[in-house]
Amino acid sequence: MEAVAFVWGTMRIAFGIVSLFPGGGLQRDCVEIATLVRGLGHDVTIYTCRLHDHTLADDIPILLLQNDAATNHGRQYAFAADFLKEASDHHELIVGFDKLFGLDVLYCADPSMAYRLLKQPYLRLLPRYRTYNALEKHSFAPPNKTKIILLSHGQMSEYWSAWGTEASRMNLVPPTLTLDRWQPDCRTNGVRQTLRSQLGLASDDLVWMSICVQPLTKGIDRIIQALVKFPDAKLLIAGLNETNRVSAKLARLTRDLGVASRVKWLGHREDIPHLMAAADLMVHPARYDTTGTVILEAIINGLPVITTAACGYAHHVESADAGVVLREPFEFRLFLAALEEAQDPAVREAWSTAGKEYGHNHTLYQGRLRAAEAIAEAAHSKVQALSREALAALVPAKAVGQGDVFAAPIAPGTAAMPRTIATAKILPLKK
Repeated sequence: MEAVAFVWGTMRIAFGIVSLFPGGGLQRDCVEIATLVRGLGHDVTIYTCRLHDHTLADDIPILLLQNDAATNHGRQYAFAADFLKEASDHHELIVGFDKLFGLDVLYCADPSMAYRLLKQPYLRLLPRYRTYNALEKHSFAPPNKTKIILLSHGQMSEYWSAWGTEASRMNLVPPTLTLDRWQPDCRTNGVRQTLRSQLGLASDDLVWMSICVQPLTKGIDRIIQALVKFPDAKLLIAGLNETNRVSAKLARLTRDLGVASRVKWLGHREDIPHLMAAADLMVHPARYDTTGTVILEAIINGLPVITTAACGYAHHVESADAGVVLREPFEFRLFLAALEEAQDPAVREAWSTAGKEYGHNHTLYQGRLRAAEAIAEAAHSKVQALSREALAALVPAKAVGQGDVFAAPIAPGTAAMPRTIATAKILPLKK
């Protein structure tokens, strides 16, 4: 008897993300991947419990599931339960962009909490870490079936070490850059000069740049302290305002150290390639960054980078010969030495040229598409498996011939599927 394959139509897919706000890398990935999955012919709805801008996803539906949890971990746990309850009855596939319950696919941009607890077991005493670990377990611990999309080799190693997650469930995708952020010509076509003038920067100012929404994790305090040693340097911080709650302590630090006049807090900006053109050096001394997409964006736009080995994409700096990667554990003296090396305009120009050349590597722009394809494939596989089970239960194998067309039976628990699965035709599987 020939094996059978089914031809399916549009499928309904639910995306869940705790917070949806402009400027966040995970948030951009969620919206862009939703757009790509829809472009593959499927319906996508985004669920969130914190929404800062209803226009973020264009015409993709966004449903708000608010809760009154007082802590971040409590909010994520409550959203995980609400999302599963609301989405599971109306969608063929459940996709999480945070660790949630009942996921078919997890797009994971976080480090492993279980791995951290192995290193620091005393953290289990705190509800925050126990909650995040419990959420992580629902996707990573065998025998769960969640398909997991990961962004760096370091992540994969951590999760495998902590949970023994099956390799067949983990999918490592390339970097998630978008072509519209690749604008290296802005350094030479007048954009650099125009933006510098708008920002009150002189043509000969040495300008450092940082882009983040989590300032402590991304090492903004380290940069501010280094400014004291480089009185000719100025710092642009995109993604944060001076008055943001998470920025207040750092803004006070700039005043205490006497460098506040050399720091510009730019807030959320969409013109990142233009800002990069206006700068001379991307400084990203992060304590941890799963990927560090801004590192790669800087490289391909000809902005030299100083970063740490704690960032998943740090190896691209070395591969491109576009800056300096500081080893772990972090040493402030080595950070200062790297910044001193970057004082030389000839060194920065060599790094810039090498970075712009590296930007021609087409695989740097494929990550979101590969993730979208993995999600669409998971949807097809899930519906096909459910319908095979129903078919096996209701139709004797010998009664079905190749080429027969019939109404596809609906598997138990999938009563919402008939709108998208009208008929199925039995076809021989491709060899």
